[in-house]
Amino acid sequence: MYTILRKRKKSTLSLKDFGETQGITYGVMKYWHRKYRVEYPDSHKKVSKKETSFIPVEVSIPVSISKVVPIEIHYPNGVFLQCPCDICKKELKKLITLF
Repeated sequence: MYTILRKRKKSTLSLKDFGETQGITYGVMKYWHRKYRVEYPDSHKKVSKKETSFIPVEVSIPVSISKVVPIEIHYPNGVFLQCPCDICKKELKKLITLF
């Protein structure tokens, strides 16, 4: 039943319509869906569009590669991240995903 519910989540069909395509009644689909949500509570949380979108980056002054300029990231929540330009990609990724 969980395999069917995961397939349904990837589709654009409603619970009722998807159930009909699978030959499963709406009542059974609702029951399975409730059980699934209890067992996997984080699975039904939707990620907001704001969290998944990119924002434009503005560069105020063209920077040459030889110039040592720190990397600055300003998050919408007010957090400001500044790190050296020679930081390794792995560390930068860790810092970015913290906020």
